[in-house]
Amino acid sequence: MKTAYVLLIIILTVLACGCTSAPQAAPAATAEPAAPVTPDLVGTWTGPMTGYQEDIGFTDYHQKPMSMVVTEQQGRIFAGHLVITLSNATRTTPFAGVIAKNGKTFSMVENENGYSHGEIIADDAIELTWMTDKTPIGAALDTLKRE
Repeated sequence: MKTAYVLLIIILTVLACGCTSAPQAAPAATAEPAAPVTPDLVGTWTGPMTGYQEDIGFTDYHQKPMSMVVTEQQGRIFAGHLVITLSNATRTTPFAGVIAKNGKTFSMVENENGYSHGEIIADDAIELTWMTDKTPIGAALDTLKRE
C-alpha cells in the first residue's frame, strides 16, 4: 500500500508541475516603420487645366497649359507661384503649401484665389485639385509633370 501511495504522490506532483519544456523567448522587438521621405517639389510643373466655373460651366480652358513653379522648399513647407493663361491674359499667383506627413499629399493656399490639394502620383507627376468659394465658384483638376 505504501508503494501505491508514493506512486500516487509522484503522479500528482508531475501533473501539478505541468510541462517542463524550456521557456519561450520573448518576441523580438519590432522596428518602427521608417518615416516617409519628404519629396522635393522644387521645379516647374506643367500640364493642361480642366474644370468647372459657375458662370462658364465645364471647360478645358481652351487647352492652355498651366504651370506650378515651386521656387523654394524647407522641409515639408514650400512656396512659389502659379502661371495661368486664360482668355489670352497670363496671370501669376503666389502660393504657399505643406506636404502631409505621409509624403504623398499636400495642400496649398493661393493669394486671393482659393485652395488646392494635391497628390504626388510619381516622382515627376502630381495631380492638383483647386477650389474657390468666391463668386463665381469654381473647381479644377490638373495633372502636372515636372519639366
